[in-house]
Amino acid sequence: MEESERGPVVLRYQDGHALRCTLTSEFDPGAQVVEAETGDGDRVKVDVEALKAVFFLKNPQRRDADMVIGRPGGKRGGALARVEFLDGEVIQGRMESYSVADSGFFLYPTSLESNNERIFVVARALRTLSIEG
Repeated sequence: MEESERGPVVLRYQDGHALRCTLTSEFDPGAQVVEAETGDGDRVKVDVEALKAVFFLKNPQRRDADMVIGRPGGKRGGALARVEFLDGEVIQGRMESYSVADSGFFLYPTSLESNNERIFVVARALRTLSIEG
């Protein structure tokens, strides 16, 4: 399983809104709640089931987070995957493993221009997951 970490993230909710914040506790893919702090200093606890994904940012100052990933590349191994969320949004990246028993999985951007280090995709928010290639 991926190592836990704290840091700047964008929490993308299934209802369409997003919250840019910093994790206040280590991210645990098996946890039911994500704890974070907003830029205003408000602490929030977000139910993972309300989310569609957690975007771990490389540069928290960059406002135009690139979430549609283009050409294959990058350093990460694993299968090239295409994810379609229930709301119709589609993203691509590389994934190392996933089991239907898991609450989600990590997707690693293939574009060097992406502002996302990695993305935790919440399985309940998926319409389809396709392995390409």
